[in-house]
Amino acid sequence: MGHPHLKSAMFAVTVGAALTVSAMTFAQTDLRMWVKVGEGLRRTCPSLDCGIVGTFFPGESVVIHESLNGWMRVSDYYSAGCYEGRSSYVESGPNGCTAENGIQDGEFAEWMRAETLSPQEADARG
Repeated sequence: MGHPHLKSAMFAVTVGAALTVSAMTFAQTDLRMWVKVGEGLRRTCPSLDCGIVGTFFPGESVVIHESLNGWMRVSDYYSAGCYEGRSSYVESGPNGCTAENGIQDGEFAEWMRAETLSPQEADARG
């Protein structure tokens, strides 16, 4: 069970203040958001310069694990499938197993821009 003030603060961060918060980790809550229409790129780190590992469909819900400078972490950390210095999971863009690409100790998490997510399902479907 989370602290009620912490849960309210976390919701406020995702609704609009995510761009002003430098970092926040969401502890053991099921903070869920929905992918907006036409958006859904998942990256290896919180930057447009990182590799793309897939796409969520519009209206699909994701669990938010962390917020960092306008980005939301939408997965746990997992193996990057590194072989000869390259991640086998990156579909396009940089695929190097490097810290600059969000891959450390052979693992990464998936990140999405906060503005591509909606706190309400109806907003996501247009």
